[in-house]
Order: sequence, then structure tokens, then C-alpha cells
Amino acid sequence: MSDRLSRFLAKLLRHDARQRGLEVSTDGYVEVEAILELPEANNSTEDDVRKIVERDRKGRFKVKTSIFNKLQIKATQGHSMQLSDEDLTPITHASDARVVLHGSRSHNWESIKTTGLSRKRRDHIHFAQGESGQTSGFPSYCDIAIEINLNKALRDGLKFYKSENDVILSPGNASGFIPKKYFKKAYNIRTRENFSLD
Repeated sequence: MSDRLSRFLAKLLRHDARQRGLEVSTDGYVEVEAILELPEANNSTEDDVRKIVERDRKGRFKVKTSIFNKLQIKATQGHSMQLSDEDLTPITHASDARVVLHGSRSHNWESIKTTGLSRKRRDHIHFAQGESGQTSGFPSYCDIAIEINLNKALRDGLKFYKSENDVILSPGNASGFIPKKYFKKAYNIRTRENFSLD
């Protein structure tokens, strides 16, 4: 039940809330009471929602109480809905973040090498922080890590932000891409074999 509700909340709060007729604040909050009226909520309660937020080790959700004493919830990142960036902390220097890594599948490498990383339908491209060679925070399907030359990217005017749960986000360039010239290296997570950037 909790896994199903968590997946439903993630999809709803990142992508579908407005399409479902829910009111979404500029920073992504939705009233829990309205969410629980949707059939996918399966008679869940506010307590169920609170438990999901408390137990979510990745910090994907945040709750607060509105001025009208209503419980509200938001997804902390991953939105395809346009929101304000007021809850994101701008990264202005490479020292503001540790090693910035993007996880993907190795069969996508040739395409990524040609076009760059794309934000696709989302507001941002997502990155994990860590040390070189460390890949915690990646989805389980990832078998390749792409390390970004953050210093060079910032120097050339690309924007990077840190979310409330320490995920690094970037809208990319004007076309929504981070080109290959900002890749520091790419390697297979399992074998540590480096991929050619040429």
C-alpha cells in the first residue's frame, strides 16, 4: 500500500497535479485533502501520507501546514510542471558541490555523446553528488556515470542549483542540453571502464 501510494504521489506531484484539476502553488505544494479524494489514493489518510514522507530516505517529498491549517505536500525535484525555483539554492562556484554525476544506461552513450544530456520534458537535468567513482543516489537501472566539469560549465554561464534534498539540478543551455564539452569523464559503474569522449 505505502509503495503504491508513494509512486502515485511522486507521479502526481511531479507531473499530473494540474491536469488532474488540483491547485498547485508556485513552489509545487498541493493540499493533501484534495489528493486523498482521488481514486488512486485508495482510502489513504493524512497519516499515511506523513509516514511516506518520514520514511522516504531520499527526501523526495516535503510537507507543511498552510495558513489555513491544511496539510500540503510537494515533490522536492523531478517536475515536468513549470514551477518557480525559489526553493533551489543557486550554485555559484564549483566548491559549492562535490563531484557532480549523472547516471544513465550505457546503451544511450553514443546518443548522449552526440547531443549532450537533455532535460527532456522536465524542468531540470538531475545529478547526484558524491566522490568520483561513487554512484549512490542513482536509479537502479543506471550502469554509466557521467561526471560534469562544473567549473567550466559555470564559467560558461550554465546554471546549476541544489534542491532541498541535495540533488543537483540544471536546466541546461537555452535548448535544454548540457553538451559533451562539459563532460569531465564517463565510465561504466560496474567495471570502472572509461568511455571515450571523442
